[in-house]
Amino acid sequence: MNFERNEDPYLEGYFLGHTKPVTQVRFSPDGSTIATSSADSTVVLWNLKQPVRCLCFLEHTNCVNGISWSPNTNFIASCSQDGIVNVWEPKEYCICQQFLLNDKPLRSVDFHPIDPVTMVTASDDKSVKLWKMDQKKIITSFASHEGVVRSAKFSPNGQLVASCGDDKSLRIFDIKSGECVWRLTEERGIGRQLAWHPSGNIVAVALSCCHVNVFDLVAQELVQLYQVHSEPVNDLTFHPSGNFLLTGSDDETVKILDLLEGRPMYTFTGHMGGVTAVAFNNDGSRFASAGCDRQLIVWKIQSPPDDLLKQEQSSAELDLADSYEEDVGFKGIFGI
Repeated sequence: MNFERNEDPYLEGYFLGHTKPVTQVRFSPDGSTIATSSADSTVVLWNLKQPVRCLCFLEHTNCVNGISWSPNTNFIASCSQDGIVNVWEPKEYCICQQFLLNDKPLRSVDFHPIDPVTMVTASDDKSVKLWKMDQKKIITSFASHEGVVRSAKFSPNGQLVASCGDDKSLRIFDIKSGECVWRLTEERGIGRQLAWHPSGNIVAVALSCCHVNVFDLVAQELVQLYQVHSEPVNDLTFHPSGNFLLTGSDDETVKILDLLEGRPMYTFTGHMGGVTAVAFNNDGSRFASAGCDRQLIVWKIQSPPDDLLKQEQSSAELDLADSYEEDVGFKGIFGI
């Protein structure tokens, strides 16, 4: 492992159980369990308090591309290459509800942050679909992409959906009107994954051209561009504080980016193969990474990143959430 500052964070544990690459990682709302999806057609639940115990769900018959853990109910949704979404409670002998939403592969699924029965999916049919689990039907289809849609996620307040994919565009949809309210095209690379800032005013996109782009939706412009990976970036997520970004890449590294200073804060090299999935837990005290080596690695943060930042900064603090009415407070292009 290579740390750019000191010995914090540290590797807390690693888990091996999948037979093919891991496609996505999600912490449970209470942080005690991690769910992983895989190309081996399974979803595995890892109990962090009892590492030798796990549950394996075998309801899918094809590659599971994405998972989502409901923030309001104890349910997990998973989507697969055969166009099916499965929803179940994470316990033994649970009853699984299966929904055939599409005849094309589904790339991502996301629970609404407030309404527990509403979900959004991204598909190879170039569409983003909003659907109700209780009604078992699609209520809106945002069909404006020109290629495979690889990621679609609700904003923190649930009023917007962001999506990205093979047409190299980032699109923002208004749920009530069904309209695309903002679109930006990045010619250099395909959007592989996106993440919403906790404030709901910023979206970050992981690109196949090895870049990470950070967009301000209020100013409607690119405010940061990171050139810190040497291979395509597969996944990314914001720290709950909003001041840091976690990324995973085909270059076999995981990085924590300091958004306020505009530089990599840590680099981790524990994987033997591309890193395909990363996630923070809800309080930011842990993060997880997984990839082509079939490993799930859990990292523990001894001191919150914000505390380390305070120790090193002598200038006044910058609060992203307070900067949107004027300027974003962080801009630039950043390299290794």
